[in-house]
Formats: sequence, structure tokens, C-alpha cells
Amino acid sequence: MPAILELVDTNTLDQQPPRPLPTFFLLNLIGEYLLERPLRSYLDPVVLGGLITAATLLIFQVGPLLWLTLLALLVVRVSRGCWRICRDVYEDYRLLRYGKVLNAHILGIRSCRDTNGDLSGAYIDCAIPLSKRLSSVGSVWIPDAAEASRIAEQGRMPVIALARSPGTWRLRDGDGPQVRYAPLGE
Repeated sequence: MPAILELVDTNTLDQQPPRPLPTFFLLNLIGEYLLERPLRSYLDPVVLGGLITAATLLIFQVGPLLWLTLLALLVVRVSRGCWRICRDVYEDYRLLRYGKVLNAHILGIRSCRDTNGDLSGAYIDCAIPLSKRLSSVGSVWIPDAAEASRIAEQGRMPVIALARSPGTWRLRDGDGPQVRYAPLGE
């Protein structure tokens, strides 16, 4: 998850929604998501092998129906990744344009262990009051357990969230690619 809050001025978040976003914000956001993914997610062995096979079939003039079918299957495979990126970009755009800035109530903290059994950050469970009758509950993983404990001691933390449940939300302060968000219990 890229650090989307760094793409806008902090004073922008203090304005009432819908917020005006910078001119090239959407292009920067798409670029952040494209750069976040490893290169092998775009050019995986199946896609490369399929492209080589389609080119070979085209060169040897095998029936066009066969290589067009293979090419269509490759387009479907690549479009899945594009769909995920477009969905995430759309959610983050809506979050910054229409999201509410409010305080989340911290419900608790859970330590996290890596595969070796060593402490590896902590989950902070929180409830985000979106309106009088609507709350969203989720967890945020912080890689530094000491920092997570410091935040949990405060009892509240500022977030920006969409007014729906379950909704997209981010930490107002301290968001970055190292932080992971999940529904409560995952």
C-alpha cells in the first residue's frame, strides 16, 4: 500500500469534503501503485510464455483462431492485475476526496510474531465512528511494536475514513507502505 497521504498537502485534509486534489494527483497515485508491485507481477512466466507461443504461432502462420484465442486468454490474465490496481486507485481517490477526518477508538493491541517466533510488530484494533449509528472496525499492523504500544496508550488515533462500513481508512499520521490494514480479526 503506497503512502497516499504524502501525495497531498496536509492542509488539504483539514478542508471539508469534497476536497480539491492536485492536478496530477490521479496520475501520481496510479504511478505509486504501479511502482509498488514487483516487476514479476506484470511479466510472470505464464504471460511471457504465452506471448512467445502466440508470436511463434503467428510466425508459423498457424490458424489465426488458435493464436487469437491464446492472446485473448493472456489479455484476461493481465487485465486481472489491472483491475486490482484500478480498484485500489479508485478507493484511495475517493478516500482523499470524500473521506472524513476523525479519531478512531483503540480497542486493543495484539503482538505479532514472524515465522521464526520473534516479535514482528503489532496489530492495533480500533473502532472508527463514522456516524451516530455506523462504525467501522479494523486493524492496522505497525512494524515497530514499541511505536504501536505508544499509539495504543493514547486510546485514540487520527484517521481518514470513508463513511461506510466496512470502509477504506488510513492513519492520518504515520501512514506508509510499511503499514498494513485489515478487517478486525484477520
